[in-house]
Amino acid sequence: MIKIFFLLASLIGLVYIFSWLNTYTGSVLFLLGDYEVTVSPLFFTFIILSIIVLSILLWLVFSYVIHLPKKIHQLKEAKIKERLQNAISSGLIYAAVGNANAADSEIKKIDKLAKNKDENNEIMTLLLKAQNASLKKDNKELNKIFQSMKAIENTKMLSYRGLYTISKNAEDPTKSIELLKEAEAYNANEPWLMDELFKCYLMTQNWKSASDVLEKKLNNKLITKKEFNTFNSIILTAHALSVEEVNQNEALNSALEAIKLEKSQIISALICAKILSEQGDKTKAEKIILDTWKIAQHEDLAYLYSYLQSGISPKQRIKRIEDLIKKTKVSGIEGAVALSRAFMDDQNFDKAREIIEPHVNEDSSKRIFELLGDIEAKVSRGGVKPRDWIRKALNAKIDTGWHDSDISSLVWIPCLPATGEIKVLKWGDYKIKSIDDNTAFIENFDTKRLLAKNIQEIEIPDTRDEIEDVVEVEVLSDTKKDKPKEEKKDTKNTKADHKKDISDDIILPDDPGVTQEEDINEP
Repeated sequence: MIKIFFLLASLIGLVYIFSWLNTYTGSVLFLLGDYEVTVSPLFFTFIILSIIVLSILLWLVFSYVIHLPKKIHQLKEAKIKERLQNAISSGLIYAAVGNANAADSEIKKIDKLAKNKDENNEIMTLLLKAQNASLKKDNKELNKIFQSMKAIENTKMLSYRGLYTISKNAEDPTKSIELLKEAEAYNANEPWLMDELFKCYLMTQNWKSASDVLEKKLNNKLITKKEFNTFNSIILTAHALSVEEVNQNEALNSALEAIKLEKSQIISALICAKILSEQGDKTKAEKIILDTWKIAQHEDLAYLYSYLQSGISPKQRIKRIEDLIKKTKVSGIEGAVALSRAFMDDQNFDKAREIIEPHVNEDSSKRIFELLGDIEAKVSRGGVKPRDWIRKALNAKIDTGWHDSDISSLVWIPCLPATGEIKVLKWGDYKIKSIDDNTAFIENFDTKRLLAKNIQEIEIPDTRDEIEDVVEVEVLSDTKKDKPKEEKKDTKNTKADHKKDISDDIILPDDPGVTQEEDINEP
């Protein structure tokens, strides 16, 4: 609305000016040597305006002609840039879907088009080349590309990560840590850098450095306080285990700190109790075991508790385990196993069996069956019962040990040795993983189901001499039960091929060696 108002005002002003000039009675005199030219003011104004407009037009034409080569060059560059961007986009898509050959052809187009080095295009091209080299598993080319990325500020951290990944895949922890430290000097606050440093320190058992990195992750809010306490407790426990034989005081301090962070840390409790017992502080050792037993039970805790008092008889050790259970009001399977083993030490096998038998059911672990097998082996000395318990142990679906959601171990470990991934392992029963837990899939491939219904027994004795063989065929079909045995005479030569012509009525099973169920898992 305002623009329309100004436009109308301008038109009215121009009309008024031209109207005034037209009514103006004066004239404009031009002296050109001896000539005099007189024109009206309106005509003079028109001439001046025409000269101005013509000058502007001439300048524009001149400027266009002067800049025409530059404009043509810019137009060509724009087309090349557009083709370059299309080639980079297509190459990245081909590399993402795994088409290495198509990505290679796009890279060749890029190399032809990229005469001038634009930093953004160069970064995208390097990313495409790195992705394609990774697709082809060409580590030499990858190393060359990541070294080139070091020269560009924006991709310097990416180059460190790429070189580290190559070193990690080559299973070279020393080189990996060197690269990570170099990257840390460049930018120490990168989350991936702290994660990988943490894993490398765990793999190389550098527990103190791992604890420092974990604290840095907490300060950068990459982990919660609860996760920090759990992970740091694991690291301190691992450190205590590593120095227990060398420096007991340092091991004791690390284990005590681990228990403060995580009260259910069984291994730290065992280390503390053992060292304190050796140092003579048995009261504190007992308190640590009692406090840990209330939260997390392990048969070794009860067993060690019974041995804190040295020089006592097996019956007194049994009494100490019973006192531990009464004081904490926690027994469970771990208390029963510890008591059963204590009674075995006292040669009271009947009582050992009596304590453990209530825990026997379909979901009992392999440890329970093996313990009962040990008891029966001591009592019967080579009878049938130990074999029965061992057979059940071999077929058990539950085992006891240190386990997590995806791994299990007979011994406590702080992390996976191959990857450095920290693991929070718990002690207890876990289901043994198999190919097919409910056997629904395996049943489809049972060899018994592949056999024909009319199974026929065939006996063909092998001989080297020229003899007459009698082939007995017993028909098991319901429709041929009353049919007598058939005899067939055949002459064979040992030098000839051992090919036997068998009639189409006789069906040979694919797997004649099917075992009976009672033969499975025999020791």
